[in-house]
Amino acid sequence: MHLTLSLSAAALLAGLGCATAQDNSAQKQGDPGQQQRHDQMLQTVPGKNGTEEPSSHAPTTTDTAVFVDGKLNVPGAPQDGQTVPAKFSQHNHDLDVLPTMANPINLTDEQKHRIADSVAKANAPVEAIDAKPADMLPVTTRTSELPSEVADIPGIGAFKVIRTKDKILLVRAASMVVRDEFTY
Repeated sequence: MHLTLSLSAAALLAGLGCATAQDNSAQKQGDPGQQQRHDQMLQTVPGKNGTEEPSSHAPTTTDTAVFVDGKLNVPGAPQDGQTVPAKFSQHNHDLDVLPTMANPINLTDEQKHRIADSVAKANAPVEAIDAKPADMLPVTTRTSELPSEVADIPGIGAFKVIRTKDKILLVRAASMVVRDEFTY
């Protein structure tokens, strides 16, 4: 059995050798200008005869960074977004030093005026208290309910109000934390 395989392998190799020899001789007898064209192709100057993409020689910009000082460096990007570090953005610095609980509630000026007017009309008692947003008040601090006429303002249902001589404090009733203040 080994002898049969060896003879088959030898015949296969001999056939491949003959085929390769015939192929090489056909190439040498083929187109005589083929070698000359090959040599000329190797001698061409880059960028000529359409052998390179035109964009490979386009002028390049030196500033290709996506972020510069934390700001997006692309056309139309906001220049003072949330990604800008506080050392480059005064707005982000102010947000960083503000306690999370002191972030103001998203109320418009008109909504703040409505709340202040309705609290004044309701004759909420004036408290002598000095508190600012993010302060936690004692649970014994007297608060008033928000008047029903401002119940349509979204997001203020969980708040109580404290009226001082010159401002209104919105206090989260469950935690007694001052969440917002505005003057009236």
